[in-house]
Amino acid sequence: MRVLLVNWSNVWEGASRGGGVNGYLQGLALELARAGHDVCSLSGGWVYAPGSALQSGPGPCTIRRHADWHSVRCFEVINSPVVAPGIFQFDDPLGEVAAPDLECEITRFYHLLEPDIVHFHNIEGFSAGCVDAARTPSATWPGAQVLFSLHNYHTICPQVYLMRGGRVACTDSDNGHACADCTRSPRDPGEERRIRASEYDKGVPDDAARETTEARAGLLGLSWGKIKRPIEVPLPGQPAATREDVAVRGHAVPPPPVALPVLNPSDPSWSPLENNAGADPRNSRPMHPFGKRRRAMVEMLSRCSRVIAVSSFVHRKFEAMGVRREALRTLPIGTRMTEMAAASPELLFDPPPFEPPRPIRIVFLGYNNYYKGLPMLCDALELLDRATLGRLHLHVFAKDIAAATPRLVRLESRLAALTTRGEYTPEQIPALLSGKDLGLVPSVWWDNGPQTVLEFLACRLPVLGAALGGIPDMITHGENGLLHCGNDRHDLATKLREVVANPSILAMLRANIKPPPTMGEHAAKMSELYAECVADGA
Repeated sequence: MRVLLVNWSNVWEGASRGGGVNGYLQGLALELARAGHDVCSLSGGWVYAPGSALQSGPGPCTIRRHADWHSVRCFEVINSPVVAPGIFQFDDPLGEVAAPDLECEITRFYHLLEPDIVHFHNIEGFSAGCVDAARTPSATWPGAQVLFSLHNYHTICPQVYLMRGGRVACTDSDNGHACADCTRSPRDPGEERRIRASEYDKGVPDDAARETTEARAGLLGLSWGKIKRPIEVPLPGQPAATREDVAVRGHAVPPPPVALPVLNPSDPSWSPLENNAGADPRNSRPMHPFGKRRRAMVEMLSRCSRVIAVSSFVHRKFEAMGVRREALRTLPIGTRMTEMAAASPELLFDPPPFEPPRPIRIVFLGYNNYYKGLPMLCDALELLDRATLGRLHLHVFAKDIAAATPRLVRLESRLAALTTRGEYTPEQIPALLSGKDLGLVPSVWWDNGPQTVLEFLACRLPVLGAALGGIPDMITHGENGLLHCGNDRHDLATKLREVVANPSILAMLRANIKPPPTMGEHAAKMSELYAECVADGA
């Protein structure tokens, strides 16, 4: 089958841009191609280019072809009217519902490519109309079967995490009115498109890469031309080229004192979170544009052949929000880490026994942001007495770890040891986790299906995780790991105390771990689902 995988970031970039979703999509693309499928990828919403040398704003929306990545044909929407990532589109919620210029171009593309399956993994950079357009037949093509994987909550929450103000779980959008002041976009989407177009000529691929691309650009009559790379992040601040630039402006203000962490259990962000997948309460207020966006997204998902929930919680949540029950399927993701770990058995050694007593090696892995729970973990550790902390060797391997340094330094003298590291590659994970005792996944939101849990299990590391989102699908309390109440610092601290008091439980949990599905096994199940959709549509 010809399968078109759609996400806002390019498939060859993996998790380096687009995070875990794009890392997963990359692995899925490779395995589907190995299984014999004709795999293509489409990205959009990132690159903006002027229409001519004299034009500062973006030119017309068009789809271009990149060099093939392995056997995957790669295409990208240039100048999409919908900006990615979604935070830049926040001020125009209905732009993600209908974008006529984009939908006209993508329909043209569908009719040229004629895929059997169009599989969306995000709506960022695209519109609900782009999903529907995949079913629009041509004279030679009956239309595609459309699948949508729910890796996050972006279809029903422009802020992605379904967290009010980024801190408290959202259980009532108030017909979209609550969304309006939930977060702020860095810029108006039109301004963001203009800025990116103005920066377009500041980077260009090398000649060899361009020649390779041009040589492979025959399909669909698309040519590469002089596609250039924009600078992804404009230089911060303002120029410092003249004396006036560096002069004092206004009154000099002394720097504020260093902020120390304040443990404040009365803060609403400390409220424990249950794993309840309910719908918003009924509301008679006129619908805000954000409410109209959510309604349109639910209707779009309901028109898909299949809507793939990556966990049972996500299935229940989107069914409660109104997605057609018959379309929903629960299919947990696979991971390349199972095969990576198996290929390095010398790294999968058990930690030494606890006799004589030694520190317990606990690990936080992944991204340092509020949602993934490193700040909450620091709060929980602050609740432990010095004797308990003195039994823990904390390892933090996380992107953007610098922001957590003040909290970690404050804990370091009380911990048995502290080891930190910033960014790493997936191939390095088995080595990072070798000889460790316990993986920590303290997510503070309904984490759809965190890949970190799979990575820990693939490396034979039991998990202490939040009982939220998809985590309980993978971790059975007392069997292959432990669960703490979601967003509950006191319960997490209690679980850590119990592990310190009885570290022998860790060997039992490790012995019960079963390797998670490989990406090849997952791709085989996805292929079966594709075939089911095609048969249903025949």
